[in-house]
Amino acid sequence: MALPVTLPDDETFASYFGGENSLEVSHLKNAFKSLATTFQYTYLCGLGDSGKSHLLYATCIHAQEHGLSTMLLSMREVIDFGPMVLDGLDALDVLCIDDVHLVAGNDAWEKALFNFFNRFNEPGKCLVVTADLLPDMLNINLPDLESRLKWGTTFQIRSMSDDDKAEALVKRANMRGLELSDECARFLLTRLSRDMRALLDVLDKLDHASMAAQRKLTIPFIKSTLKL
Repeated sequence: MALPVTLPDDETFASYFGGENSLEVSHLKNAFKSLATTFQYTYLCGLGDSGKSHLLYATCIHAQEHGLSTMLLSMREVIDFGPMVLDGLDALDVLCIDDVHLVAGNDAWEKALFNFFNRFNEPGKCLVVTADLLPDMLNINLPDLESRLKWGTTFQIRSMSDDDKAEALVKRANMRGLELSDECARFLLTRLSRDMRALLDVLDKLDHASMAAQRKLTIPFIKSTLKL
């Protein structure tokens, strides 16, 4: 279970590749403004490289900054522990559930999520859910759960193109005080996995290597550091 203290501090709304003015970011930030009087529910769908998990991290960080209790629940990490994982989470102000599509067809989990949704549905609560597809495409057995998942505002987030990923790498490097040229960013994309999380892990390694060697990030330095 990913607790708030484990959230990556650089995955914020400011570092989201779509920018702080994107519709999904504006919606999630504004949801907190009316939270005292309403229940806020948002459904984000997109493939694995769309950045929807980044938005969950950012939402939790934003909630913490507003003094709200929050948790990020990764279904990939907790599904094997069973639905009892949900016990007591309705005491939170903000809950983000990642990859809810993984419970489709699991009757125990489907029923537990439906019951949790009903308990959590009250003013002052914010629920953000992600999945790879729209609710009616998840092959959920429990019609009531499918109906609940359709309740809120839905955003379909497109996958990141190589241009998006290069821009995101440059932006994230700049936020660290590290200069990464477009040429170097595109070199990383052509020589390494295009998975954004893997690329950010590489950027972290390069950041440490650059500081240790007091060297700028150049293609020769990147080749040497990563043994490419």
